[in-house]
Amino acid sequence: MKRLIITILLCIPFILDAQNTMLELNRLHQVVKGETLYGIAKKYNITEEELRAANPDIPENGKVKKGKYLTIPKPASTTQAESVIPQVTEKQTPSVLKIGVVLPFEEKSEKGKKMVEFYQGFLMAADSAKKEGLSLEIYAYSSGNKEAELMEVLMKPELSTLDMFFGPVDEQQIPAAINFCQLNNIKLVLPFTNDQALTERPMVYMASPSYTVCTTEAAEMVSKAYANKNFIILKTNSPNSKGQYFTQELTVKMARQGNNVRVLNIDGDDFAYEAAMNQFKDNVIVPDNPSIKSLNILISKLDTFRQEHSNYNITLLGYPEWQTYTNTLLNSFFTFDTYIYSSYYYNALAPSTKAFEQAFTRNFNTAMAINYPRYAMMGFDLGYYFMHDIQAKETATLKEHEPYQNMFRFVQETDNSGFCNRFVQLIHFTKNNQIELIR
Repeated sequence: MKRLIITILLCIPFILDAQNTMLELNRLHQVVKGETLYGIAKKYNITEEELRAANPDIPENGKVKKGKYLTIPKPASTTQAESVIPQVTEKQTPSVLKIGVVLPFEEKSEKGKKMVEFYQGFLMAADSAKKEGLSLEIYAYSSGNKEAELMEVLMKPELSTLDMFFGPVDEQQIPAAINFCQLNNIKLVLPFTNDQALTERPMVYMASPSYTVCTTEAAEMVSKAYANKNFIILKTNSPNSKGQYFTQELTVKMARQGNNVRVLNIDGDDFAYEAAMNQFKDNVIVPDNPSIKSLNILISKLDTFRQEHSNYNITLLGYPEWQTYTNTLLNSFFTFDTYIYSSYYYNALAPSTKAFEQAFTRNFNTAMAINYPRYAMMGFDLGYYFMHDIQAKETATLKEHEPYQNMFRFVQETDNSGFCNRFVQLIHFTKNNQIELIR
Protein backbone atom coordinates (compact mmCIF):
# COMPACT_ATOMS: atom_id res chain seq x y z
CA MET A 1 0.00 0.00 0.00
CA LYS A 2 1.46 3.37 -1.02
CA ARG A 3 1.41 6.02 1.68
CA LEU A 4 2.01 9.73 1.44
CA ILE A 5 3.53 11.01 4.68
CA ILE A 6 3.71 14.72 5.40
CA THR A 7 5.81 15.56 8.44
CA ILE A 8 4.94 18.61 10.52
CA LEU A 9 7.65 19.92 12.83
CA LEU A 10 6.24 21.60 15.91
CA CYS A 11 9.32 23.76 16.37
CA ILE A 12 9.35 24.70 12.66
CA PRO A 13 5.68 24.44 11.56
CA PHE A 14 5.00 22.81 8.23
CA ILE A 15 4.12 25.43 5.62
CA LEU A 16 1.20 24.37 3.46
CA ASP A 17 1.74 25.10 -0.20
CA ALA A 18 -1.25 27.40 -0.43
CA GLN A 19 -1.67 30.87 -1.83
CA ASN A 20 -2.20 33.76 0.54
CA THR A 21 -4.94 34.99 -1.74
CA MET A 22 -7.55 35.60 0.91
CA LEU A 23 -6.02 38.81 2.20
CA GLU A 24 -8.67 41.04 0.72
CA LEU A 25 -12.20 40.41 -0.55
CA ASN A 26 -13.35 42.61 -3.38
CA ARG A 27 -16.91 43.85 -3.91
CA LEU A 28 -17.18 44.50 -0.19
CA HIS A 29 -18.48 47.62 1.49
CA GLN A 30 -17.10 48.61 4.88
CA VAL A 31 -19.81 50.16 7.03
CA VAL A 32 -19.06 53.64 8.38
CA LYS A 33 -20.72 55.36 11.30
CA GLY A 34 -24.30 56.45 10.61
CA GLU A 35 -24.88 54.31 7.51
CA THR A 36 -28.13 52.39 7.09
CA LEU A 37 -28.97 49.37 4.99
CA TYR A 38 -31.24 51.53 2.86
CA GLY A 39 -28.46 54.01 2.18
CA ILE A 40 -25.91 51.33 1.34
CA ALA A 41 -28.33 49.53 -0.97
CA LYS A 42 -29.21 52.77 -2.75
CA LYS A 43 -25.51 53.57 -3.22
CA TYR A 44 -25.02 50.34 -5.17
CA ASN A 45 -28.37 50.41 -6.99
CA ILE A 46 -29.71 47.34 -5.23
CA THR A 47 -32.60 46.69 -2.84
CA GLU A 48 -32.36 46.03 0.87
CA GLU A 49 -33.66 42.51 0.22
CA GLU A 50 -30.83 41.85 -2.23
CA LEU A 51 -28.31 43.19 0.27
CA ARG A 52 -29.69 40.98 3.03
CA ALA A 53 -29.69 37.92 0.75
CA ALA A 54 -25.98 38.42 0.05
CA ASN A 55 -25.23 38.95 3.75
CA PRO A 56 -27.27 36.40 5.72
CA ASP A 57 -25.61 37.41 9.01
CA ILE A 58 -27.25 40.87 9.00
CA PRO A 59 -29.39 41.18 12.18
CA GLU A 60 -33.16 41.30 11.77
CA ASN A 61 -33.23 44.88 13.06
CA GLY A 62 -30.90 45.91 10.23
CA LYS A 63 -28.31 47.45 12.52
CA VAL A 64 -24.78 46.68 11.39
CA LYS A 65 -21.67 47.63 13.33
CA LYS A 66 -19.21 50.24 12.13
CA GLY A 67 -16.32 48.56 10.32
CA LYS A 68 -18.29 45.47 9.26
CA TYR A 69 -17.84 44.31 5.67
CA LEU A 70 -20.92 43.66 3.54
CA THR A 71 -20.89 41.69 0.30
CA ILE A 72 -22.44 43.71 -2.53
CA PRO A 73 -24.43 41.57 -4.99
CA LYS A 74 -25.14 42.48 -8.57
CA PRO A 75 -28.33 44.49 -9.12
CA ALA A 76 -31.30 42.37 -10.16
CA SER A 77 -31.86 44.70 -13.08
CA THR A 78 -28.36 44.16 -14.49
CA THR A 79 -28.60 42.68 -17.94
CA GLN A 80 -24.90 41.99 -18.36
CA ALA A 81 -23.21 39.39 -16.13
CA GLU A 82 -21.60 41.27 -13.24
CA SER A 83 -20.39 38.82 -10.61
CA VAL A 84 -20.25 39.13 -6.84
CA ILE A 85 -16.54 38.58 -7.30
CA PRO A 86 -15.37 41.23 -9.83
CA GLN A 87 -14.46 40.41 -13.38
CA VAL A 88 -10.82 39.83 -14.22
CA THR A 89 -8.71 41.94 -16.58
CA GLU A 90 -9.95 42.71 -20.07
CA LYS A 91 -7.43 40.29 -21.57
CA GLN A 92 -9.27 37.37 -20.01
CA THR A 93 -12.78 36.44 -21.02
CA PRO A 94 -13.81 33.46 -18.91
CA SER A 95 -17.39 32.28 -18.88
CA VAL A 96 -19.34 32.89 -15.70
CA LEU A 97 -19.63 30.09 -13.14
CA LYS A 98 -22.94 30.36 -11.31
CA ILE A 99 -23.03 29.04 -7.75
CA GLY A 100 -25.86 28.90 -5.22
CA VAL A 101 -25.28 28.60 -1.48
CA VAL A 102 -28.50 27.69 0.34
CA LEU A 103 -27.97 26.98 4.03
CA PRO A 104 -29.78 27.69 7.33
CA PHE A 105 -28.27 31.10 8.04
CA GLU A 106 -30.49 31.96 11.04
CA GLU A 107 -28.15 34.10 13.10
CA LYS A 108 -29.69 33.35 16.51
CA SER A 109 -29.05 29.60 16.35
CA GLU A 110 -25.68 27.97 16.89
CA LYS A 111 -26.08 26.07 13.62
CA GLY A 112 -26.87 29.32 11.82
CA LYS A 113 -23.68 30.94 13.10
CA LYS A 114 -21.65 27.99 11.84
CA MET A 115 -23.32 28.23 8.43
CA VAL A 116 -22.55 31.95 8.20
CA GLU A 117 -18.90 31.23 8.97
CA PHE A 118 -18.85 28.44 6.39
CA TYR A 119 -20.20 30.89 3.82
CA GLN A 120 -17.63 33.52 4.75
CA GLY A 121 -14.85 31.00 4.12
CA PHE A 122 -16.56 30.09 0.86
CA LEU A 123 -16.42 33.76 -0.20
CA MET A 124 -12.70 33.83 0.56
CA ALA A 125 -12.25 30.84 -1.74
CA ALA A 126 -14.21 32.66 -4.43
CA ASP A 127 -11.91 35.66 -4.13
CA SER A 128 -8.88 33.40 -4.41
CA ALA A 129 -10.31 31.72 -7.52
CA LYS A 130 -11.23 35.08 -9.01
CA LYS A 131 -7.61 36.23 -8.77
CA GLU A 132 -6.67 33.22 -10.88
CA GLY A 133 -9.04 34.12 -13.69
CA LEU A 134 -12.39 32.66 -12.70
CA SER A 135 -15.56 34.71 -13.13
CA LEU A 136 -18.33 33.98 -10.63
CA GLU A 137 -21.88 34.76 -9.73
CA ILE A 138 -22.80 33.67 -6.20
CA TYR A 139 -26.38 33.56 -4.94
CA ALA A 140 -26.84 33.04 -1.20
CA TYR A 141 -30.20 32.33 0.43
CA SER A 142 -31.23 31.10 3.84
CA SER A 143 -32.86 27.69 3.48
CA GLY A 144 -34.74 27.77 6.77
CA ASN A 145 -35.33 24.39 8.38
CA LYS A 146 -38.50 23.14 6.70
CA GLU A 147 -39.19 21.75 3.26
CA ALA A 148 -41.71 24.51 2.50
CA GLU A 149 -39.09 27.17 3.25
CA LEU A 150 -36.64 25.58 0.85
CA MET A 151 -39.29 25.23 -1.85
CA GLU A 152 -39.92 28.96 -1.65
CA VAL A 153 -36.21 29.62 -2.22
CA LEU A 154 -36.07 27.20 -5.16
CA MET A 155 -38.67 29.31 -6.94
CA LYS A 156 -36.04 32.02 -7.46
CA PRO A 157 -35.56 32.08 -11.25
CA GLU A 158 -31.78 32.51 -11.09
CA LEU A 159 -31.33 29.22 -9.23
CA SER A 160 -32.49 27.11 -12.17
CA THR A 161 -29.49 28.37 -14.18
CA LEU A 162 -26.84 27.40 -11.60
CA ASP A 163 -23.79 25.27 -12.33
CA MET A 164 -23.37 24.23 -8.69
CA PHE A 165 -25.62 24.22 -5.65
CA PHE A 166 -24.20 24.00 -2.09
CA GLY A 167 -26.66 22.90 0.60
CA PRO A 168 -29.06 22.39 2.24
CA VAL A 169 -28.44 20.73 5.63
CA ASP A 170 -31.72 19.46 7.08
CA GLU A 171 -32.64 15.91 6.10
CA GLN A 172 -36.25 16.78 5.23
CA GLN A 173 -35.04 19.33 2.67
CA ILE A 174 -32.53 17.11 0.88
CA PRO A 175 -34.96 15.23 -1.42
CA ALA A 176 -36.40 18.49 -2.78
CA ALA A 177 -32.91 19.83 -3.47
CA ILE A 178 -31.92 16.60 -5.22
CA ASN A 179 -35.02 16.67 -7.43
CA PHE A 180 -34.49 20.34 -8.27
CA CYS A 181 -30.85 19.84 -9.24
CA GLN A 182 -31.56 16.71 -11.24
CA LEU A 183 -34.32 18.49 -13.14
CA ASN A 184 -32.04 21.44 -13.97
CA ASN A 185 -28.81 19.45 -14.46
CA ILE A 186 -27.04 21.15 -11.55
CA LYS A 187 -24.17 19.67 -9.53
CA LEU A 188 -25.42 19.37 -5.93
CA VAL A 189 -22.84 19.48 -3.11
CA LEU A 190 -24.06 18.46 0.34
CA PRO A 191 -21.46 19.98 2.70
CA PHE A 192 -22.59 18.26 5.90
CA THR A 193 -25.31 15.66 5.28
CA ASN A 194 -23.83 12.18 4.91
CA ASP A 195 -26.67 9.68 5.17
CA GLN A 196 -28.39 10.07 1.82
CA ALA A 197 -28.89 7.23 -0.64
CA LEU A 198 -26.92 7.96 -3.81
CA THR A 199 -28.36 5.39 -6.20
CA GLU A 200 -29.25 6.99 -9.55
CA ARG A 201 -28.22 10.42 -8.30
CA PRO A 202 -25.00 11.10 -10.23
CA MET A 203 -25.18 14.87 -9.67
CA VAL A 204 -24.92 14.56 -5.85
CA TYR A 205 -21.63 14.96 -3.96
CA MET A 206 -21.52 14.21 -0.23
CA ALA A 207 -18.56 16.12 1.18
CA SER A 208 -18.56 14.87 4.79
CA PRO A 209 -17.90 11.15 5.18
CA SER A 210 -20.32 9.43 7.54
CA TYR A 211 -18.74 7.80 10.57
CA THR A 212 -19.45 4.46 8.90
CA VAL A 213 -17.48 5.42 5.79
CA CYS A 214 -14.75 7.10 7.82
CA THR A 215 -14.21 4.20 10.19
CA THR A 216 -14.37 1.59 7.42
CA GLU A 217 -11.73 3.45 5.38
CA ALA A 218 -9.57 3.96 8.47
CA ALA A 219 -9.75 0.30 9.48
CA GLU A 220 -8.80 -0.73 5.93
CA MET A 221 -5.88 1.70 5.89
CA VAL A 222 -4.56 0.60 9.29
CA SER A 223 -4.93 -3.12 8.63
CA LYS A 224 -2.94 -2.93 5.39
CA ALA A 225 -0.20 -0.59 6.60
CA TYR A 226 0.34 -1.97 10.11
CA ALA A 227 -0.73 -5.62 9.97
CA ASN A 228 2.46 -6.78 11.69
CA LYS A 229 1.73 -4.98 14.97
CA ASN A 230 0.04 -6.43 18.04
CA PHE A 231 -3.43 -4.86 18.17
CA ILE A 232 -5.31 -4.76 21.46
CA ILE A 233 -8.99 -3.81 21.66
CA LEU A 234 -9.58 -2.04 24.96
CA LYS A 235 -12.98 -2.68 26.51
CA THR A 236 -13.90 0.49 28.40
CA ASN A 237 -17.15 -0.85 29.96
CA SER A 238 -18.95 2.10 28.32
CA PRO A 239 -18.67 1.52 24.55
CA ASN A 240 -20.49 3.73 22.06
CA SER A 241 -21.64 2.95 18.51
CA LYS A 242 -18.69 4.65 16.82
CA GLY A 243 -16.11 2.90 19.00
CA GLN A 244 -17.78 -0.47 18.63
CA TYR A 245 -18.06 -0.13 14.86
CA PHE A 246 -14.40 0.83 14.45
CA THR A 247 -13.04 -1.91 16.70
CA GLN A 248 -15.25 -4.50 15.01
CA GLU A 249 -14.18 -3.39 11.53
CA LEU A 250 -10.53 -3.38 12.61
CA THR A 251 -10.86 -6.87 14.10
CA VAL A 252 -12.37 -8.28 10.89
CA LYS A 253 -9.85 -6.63 8.59
CA MET A 254 -6.91 -7.68 10.79
CA ALA A 255 -8.15 -11.27 10.70
CA ARG A 256 -8.05 -11.14 6.90
CA GLN A 257 -4.38 -10.16 7.19
CA GLY A 258 -3.77 -13.15 9.47
CA ASN A 259 -3.54 -11.02 12.61
CA ASN A 260 -5.86 -11.92 15.48
CA VAL A 261 -6.33 -8.95 17.80
CA ARG A 262 -6.25 -9.32 21.56
CA VAL A 263 -8.81 -7.99 24.03
CA LEU A 264 -8.09 -6.15 27.29
CA ASN A 265 -10.44 -4.67 29.89
CA ILE A 266 -9.55 -1.16 30.98
CA ASP A 267 -9.98 -2.19 34.63
CA GLY A 268 -7.53 -5.06 34.32
CA ASP A 269 -4.59 -5.38 36.69
CA ASP A 270 -0.90 -5.24 35.81
CA PHE A 271 -0.87 -8.95 34.96
CA ALA A 272 -3.79 -8.53 32.51
CA TYR A 273 -2.08 -5.64 30.72
CA GLU A 274 1.19 -7.56 30.45
CA ALA A 275 -0.59 -10.68 29.19
CA ALA A 276 -2.20 -8.69 26.36
CA MET A 277 1.08 -7.21 25.16
CA ASN A 278 3.95 -8.55 23.08
CA GLN A 279 7.60 -7.77 23.90
CA PHE A 280 8.70 -8.24 20.30
CA LYS A 281 6.10 -6.08 18.51
CA ASP A 282 4.63 -2.62 18.75
CA ASN A 283 1.48 -2.87 20.87
CA VAL A 284 -1.39 -0.79 19.46
CA ILE A 285 -4.22 -0.15 21.93
CA VAL A 286 -7.62 0.84 20.50
CA PRO A 287 -10.38 1.87 22.98
CA ASP A 288 -13.99 1.06 22.11
CA ASN A 289 -15.06 4.55 23.24
CA PRO A 290 -13.57 7.87 22.02
CA SER A 291 -14.41 9.80 25.21
CA ILE A 292 -11.75 11.76 27.05
CA LYS A 293 -12.79 10.07 30.30
CA SER A 294 -11.85 6.64 28.97
CA LEU A 295 -8.67 8.03 27.43
CA ASN A 296 -7.56 9.66 30.69
CA ILE A 297 -8.10 6.40 32.60
CA LEU A 298 -6.15 4.46 29.98
CA ILE A 299 -3.23 6.92 29.96
CA SER A 300 -3.02 6.79 33.73
CA LYS A 301 -2.96 2.99 33.61
CA LEU A 302 -0.28 2.97 30.92
CA ASP A 303 1.90 5.49 32.77
CA THR A 304 1.89 3.15 35.77
CA PHE A 305 2.52 0.10 33.57
CA ARG A 306 5.52 1.68 31.83
CA GLN A 307 7.22 2.36 35.15
CA GLU A 308 7.44 -1.41 35.73
CA HIS A 309 7.68 -2.59 32.11
CA SER A 310 9.83 -0.21 30.07
CA ASN A 311 10.63 -2.98 27.57
CA TYR A 312 7.20 -2.76 25.88
CA ASN A 313 6.52 -0.43 22.95
CA ILE A 314 3.04 1.05 23.34
CA THR A 315 1.02 2.96 20.74
CA LEU A 316 -2.49 4.44 20.91
CA LEU A 317 -4.95 4.48 18.00
CA GLY A 318 -8.08 6.59 18.23
CA TYR A 319 -10.76 8.81 16.86
CA PRO A 320 -11.32 12.23 15.21
CA GLU A 321 -12.63 13.55 18.56
CA TRP A 322 -9.17 13.09 20.04
CA GLN A 323 -8.05 16.17 18.12
CA THR A 324 -10.06 18.26 20.57
CA TYR A 325 -8.03 16.85 23.46
CA THR A 326 -4.62 18.00 22.24
CA ASN A 327 -4.55 21.05 24.52
CA THR A 328 -4.43 18.80 27.58
CA LEU A 329 -3.09 15.49 26.25
CA LEU A 330 -0.50 16.51 23.64
CA ASN A 331 2.48 15.28 25.68
CA SER A 332 0.74 11.95 26.29
CA PHE A 333 0.00 11.63 22.57
CA PHE A 334 3.71 12.04 21.85
CA THR A 335 4.72 9.67 24.65
CA PHE A 336 2.48 6.89 23.36
CA ASP A 337 3.22 7.39 19.66
CA THR A 338 -0.46 8.12 19.00
CA TYR A 339 -2.38 7.74 15.72
CA ILE A 340 -5.73 9.49 15.14
CA TYR A 341 -7.81 8.72 12.08
CA SER A 342 -9.79 11.64 10.66
CA SER A 343 -11.15 13.14 7.45
CA TYR A 344 -9.79 16.58 8.44
CA TYR A 345 -6.87 18.11 10.32
CA TYR A 346 -6.71 21.59 11.84
CA ASN A 347 -3.04 22.54 12.23
CA ALA A 348 -3.05 25.52 14.60
CA LEU A 349 0.72 25.98 14.29
CA ALA A 350 0.95 26.19 10.49
CA PRO A 351 1.82 29.68 9.18
CA SER A 352 -0.86 29.30 6.52
CA THR A 353 -3.47 28.64 9.24
CA LYS A 354 -2.44 31.79 11.09
CA ALA A 355 -2.53 33.80 7.86
CA PHE A 356 -6.01 32.50 7.09
CA GLU A 357 -7.27 33.36 10.57
CA GLN A 358 -5.82 36.87 10.33
CA ALA A 359 -7.37 37.38 6.90
CA PHE A 360 -10.74 36.16 8.15
CA THR A 361 -10.65 38.61 11.06
CA ARG A 362 -9.63 41.43 8.78
CA ASN A 363 -12.35 40.68 6.23
CA PHE A 364 -15.25 40.08 8.59
CA ASN A 365 -14.27 42.06 11.68
CA THR A 366 -14.48 38.99 13.92
CA ALA A 367 -12.36 35.97 14.77
CA MET A 368 -13.26 32.45 13.67
CA ALA A 369 -15.21 30.47 16.23
CA ILE A 370 -13.36 27.68 18.02
CA ASN A 371 -14.96 24.57 16.53
CA TYR A 372 -13.67 21.23 15.29
CA PRO A 373 -13.51 21.44 12.37
CA ARG A 374 -13.22 25.18 11.67
CA TYR A 375 -16.23 26.02 9.50
CA ALA A 376 -14.62 28.90 7.62
CA MET A 377 -11.72 26.68 6.55
CA MET A 378 -14.17 23.97 5.56
CA GLY A 379 -16.05 26.50 3.42
CA PHE A 380 -12.82 27.63 1.78
CA ASP A 381 -11.51 24.13 1.07
CA LEU A 382 -14.81 22.80 -0.27
CA GLY A 383 -15.57 25.88 -2.35
CA TYR A 384 -12.12 26.05 -3.88
CA TYR A 385 -12.09 22.32 -4.62
CA PHE A 386 -15.24 22.53 -6.73
CA MET A 387 -14.29 25.80 -8.38
CA HIS A 388 -11.06 24.08 -9.39
CA ASP A 389 -12.97 20.99 -10.52
CA ILE A 390 -15.27 22.97 -12.81
CA GLN A 391 -12.40 25.13 -14.11
CA ALA A 392 -14.85 27.70 -15.45
CA LYS A 393 -15.92 25.41 -18.27
CA GLU A 394 -12.27 25.02 -19.33
CA THR A 395 -11.67 28.75 -19.78
CA ALA A 396 -9.65 29.31 -16.60
CA THR A 397 -6.87 27.37 -14.95
CA LEU A 398 -6.69 27.35 -11.17
CA LYS A 399 -3.64 26.38 -9.17
CA GLU A 400 -3.57 23.27 -7.04
CA HIS A 401 -4.36 24.21 -3.46
CA GLU A 402 -3.09 22.33 -0.41
CA PRO A 403 -6.20 22.42 1.79
CA TYR A 404 -6.14 24.31 5.04
CA GLN A 405 -8.16 21.63 6.83
CA ASN A 406 -10.39 19.37 4.69
CA MET A 407 -9.34 17.10 1.83
CA PHE A 408 -11.61 15.30 -0.61
CA ARG A 409 -11.50 11.98 -2.46
CA PHE A 410 -14.88 11.52 -4.11
CA VAL A 411 -15.73 7.97 -5.11
CA GLN A 412 -18.63 6.89 -7.30
CA GLU A 413 -19.81 3.47 -6.13
CA THR A 414 -21.62 2.60 -9.38
CA ASP A 415 -21.79 4.13 -12.85
CA ASN A 416 -25.00 6.02 -12.15
CA SER A 417 -24.68 6.79 -8.46
CA GLY A 418 -23.65 9.93 -6.63
CA PHE A 419 -20.21 10.60 -5.21
CA CYS A 420 -19.13 10.11 -1.59
CA ASN A 421 -16.02 11.65 -0.05
CA ARG A 422 -13.97 8.72 1.25
CA PHE A 423 -10.84 10.60 2.24
CA VAL A 424 -9.31 9.51 5.55
CA GLN A 425 -5.84 10.17 6.92
CA LEU A 426 -3.87 9.21 10.01
CA ILE A 427 -2.51 11.98 12.23
CA HIS A 428 0.63 10.55 13.85
CA PHE A 429 2.04 12.11 17.03
CA THR A 430 5.56 10.65 17.01
CA LYS A 431 7.81 9.96 20.00
CA ASN A 432 10.23 12.66 18.86
CA ASN A 433 7.51 15.30 19.24
CA GLN A 434 6.61 15.65 15.59
CA ILE A 435 3.31 15.29 13.76
CA GLU A 436 3.05 13.53 10.44
CA LEU A 437 0.04 13.12 8.21
CA ILE A 438 -0.25 9.69 6.61
CA ARG A 439 -2.46 9.72 3.53
